[in-house]
Amino acid sequence: MLVKKLAVPLINGKILAEAQHVYIATAAISQTGFDFINSRIPPKCKIEIVTGFDVLTSVPVLRRLWKHYQDRITLSVYTKNFFHANLFIFDLPFRKSVAFIGSGHFTLGGIKDHEELFFRVDDAKEIEALKSWFTGYYEFAEPLTENLLREYEAIYPALKQREIASRRELDQALALTTAGFQWDSIRFKTQYFKKEDFLAFDRQKALLATPEAQAERQPVLTRLLQLYDALKPTLRTKGLADSTDAVPATASLIPADHDFQKLRSLWLDLTPNDAPDALHLRLTVGPQNVSIGITSDLAGTGKADRQSFHKQLYDPGYRSAFLQRLAALGPGYTLECAGAVQPVESFQQADALWEFLKGDEEMYFPFIISRSYGPGDPAVGTDKIMTTITQALDVLTPLYRHIVPSASSH
Repeated sequence: MLVKKLAVPLINGKILAEAQHVYIATAAISQTGFDFINSRIPPKCKIEIVTGFDVLTSVPVLRRLWKHYQDRITLSVYTKNFFHANLFIFDLPFRKSVAFIGSGHFTLGGIKDHEELFFRVDDAKEIEALKSWFTGYYEFAEPLTENLLREYEAIYPALKQREIASRRELDQALALTTAGFQWDSIRFKTQYFKKEDFLAFDRQKALLATPEAQAERQPVLTRLLQLYDALKPTLRTKGLADSTDAVPATASLIPADHDFQKLRSLWLDLTPNDAPDALHLRLTVGPQNVSIGITSDLAGTGKADRQSFHKQLYDPGYRSAFLQRLAALGPGYTLECAGAVQPVESFQQADALWEFLKGDEEMYFPFIISRSYGPGDPAVGTDKIMTTITQALDVLTPLYRHIVPSASSH
């Protein structure tokens, strides 16, 4: 039987609720994927896992398994070849078992969010054959040890950040070559940012630090600073600037100062720059959009604010209030957490939002709540961009202060 979303039979068929022993072979594990299954199985249910490191597995979830679950969860790492298998077997009461073979990893995306495909197996002989296959890999894999975990932990940040950067580059390339995007169809005469401003962030120029490349980027920064000057009264009214003489923080024009020495966007902070390890309200110009939102950097800044935010999310009342402020943003905004991007309006329940936010790992991922506008969007035209930014600040500022309480004192 074909299964498109593994979460459906696992929950609706009470497979997780009745599981007595679970065998999982998977290419990758995430915190949210682990929590999805672990929080729904009986406390005494044992889990055996074999995975590889060819597809990145979350270090925090490995740490949790090593530190808190060794009494009932064992994990081994297959290192002899590229490991990309995904198999879930569940032993159930009355000597019954069910298995699922498919494309989805042991992640929330693999289980319920991404476009995956599984095949359900109920035949006892086929399941025994699958268990035999599982045992063959599990027994020849390396048991998770403190030394193995420490070595993997040391290289994981760089690997993860490269993966995120590559994903972003692919998304940007697709946005410029699909959905009928045509530069020539845009009337840049009425736009605040011009065609050459966006082309300054072309992929082929990202590594260049030549005078010519710098000369192309400088006008973008100048336009951002001109917007800031015009926004000063609004920022001061909202308590986002200490004085009208405040100097805004901006991105460097030098590629070497950016992640992987690639300059693919320029940004301007709309919040005071007195806390470098913080989240900021930020206006950004990239290869094919202008965006405004609450953001950290790719390299995982905002650690203190994000950890504080995460602790507060354990309070159901805080979660509900956060969802209300998030919903007040209106359509068009997206939430990026742990490398996944979801439309804000897709979160209708506080618990679903909490499930999504649990995966935040400030060391490895950016955290962004933003709205983007394409190069030809009238909202960022010369005559409307100030109104667009001001209206965005009207809804983003209360949300920003909810996430970063210290911002209320600015």
